[in-house]
Order: sequence, then C-alpha cells, then structure tokens
Amino acid sequence: MLKKWSLTILLLVSSFLIYPPAIAESPKQITYIAIGDSLTAGLGSSEENHLRIHGFVPQFTKYLREDHNVTVENYGIPGLSSIGLLTLLTADEALQNRLKTAGVISVSIGGNDFLQTIRSVPEGEDESALNLRMEILKRTYQETYKQLRELNPDATIILLGLYNPYPDGHELTDLGAKYAPLFNGFIEEYAEEEKTLVIDPYDAFKGNALVWTHIKKEDIHPNDIGYSEIVRLMKAAYEQYKE
Repeated sequence: MLKKWSLTILLLVSSFLIYPPAIAESPKQITYIAIGDSLTAGLGSSEENHLRIHGFVPQFTKYLREDHNVTVENYGIPGLSSIGLLTLLTADEALQNRLKTAGVISVSIGGNDFLQTIRSVPEGEDESALNLRMEILKRTYQETYKQLRELNPDATIILLGLYNPYPDGHELTDLGAKYAPLFNGFIEEYAEEEKTLVIDPYDAFKGNALVWTHIKKEDIHPNDIGYSEIVRLMKAAYEQYKE
C-alpha cells in the first residue's frame, strides 16, 4: 500500500515538472472615463444603431482595447461649460468615486465658453471684457484639474484643446483664430505635469474646417473625419507617453 502511494505521488510530481500548470495571463484591466461637453458625447459623428461610434471616445476605446481589457464610461454632456463641469465634479459623489478607479481620464471642456466669448463681440463687448472671460475660464480649468488629481493621482489624464471651426471668410474666423490658441496655450502648461497629455488640434484643423466639421450647416462639431483626426492626435500622444 505504501509503495502504491509513493508511486502515485511520484507520478503527480513528475507530471508537474514535465507539464507545468498553464497560467492564463488576463489582459490588463483599464477603466476609461470620459468627461466633458458635446465632443465627449460625440455630437456631429454619424450614428450606427443609434450609437455615435465614430466619436473620439468610442474610437479611442477601440484603440486601448488592442492591448487592454477596457471598461468605458462616457459622461459627455452637450452644452456643458467649464463652470458646469467643475460644479459636477464638486457635487456628484458617485462620479467622484468612479473617477478614483480610472486608469485613463479624458477631458473636453471650454468649447462652450469659447463660443460664448467670441459670439459676444458683435453685441459690443470690448476686448478687455473678453480677456476677463478667458481669465475666468483659465482659473476654472485650474480648479478642475486640481480636483481630478486629488481624486486620482495615478490616472493618465488627457486634456483636449480647441480648434477653430470657422473657415476663411466667416465673420468669426479671426476671433476663433485668436481665442482658440489662447485656450490651448494655457492648457499646454499641464503637459509638464506627470501622467498628463495635452491634445492641441488647432493646427490640424486649420484650413480644414469645411471638410472636418459641419460648419456649412452652422454646426461647429466635428464630423467623422474630424473626430478621427482628434483620435489620431490622441493615439500619437499616448504612444509617445508609453515609450
């Protein structure tokens, strides 16, 4: 009987030496949370089965899934201003808890502030008042970024800048060409922060507003081509960051 047990144990040990147990490596888990305005919501992209799968969030999620198991949560709210986002982050405890779990956070905000700023000019608002609006936007953005980092010091945060949706000859072209770079200039400062990527689409969209947005219909949102360009910039920045 003792010999039988000894033989059984020997065979079991031998089988583990010859055929080690297979250990399945599960792909790295990432939670991607997108917060912001109508660009995060994907307005302007075409729909398939009532889903805007050509917006930048679905496209970037697809890219992340090439190497990771990704859970995505989209908190895009059309019409959201920078103050609205800051209020949301301050008041919504459920969102705060979700952001704490994120590996990647993208932020698109400032577009509605930008539109309100430049559209106020025909009503007679002088340049000093416009600059004051930009200063308020800058301070609101600073507080937003600070809150995100307090909630999650480890996430990769992707900050999206602005493009000028107005083509040559439009009454707002020159103002767009002035204030979009101003906004992008002050968020560029965050590129110096750890685990923070800044996406500046201004140069890419310059001269392409008529083909990359719906501006012919007086809609400033990107079309599928425009969203794909934003994703291209995001992927390039993320690839460089991973190196």
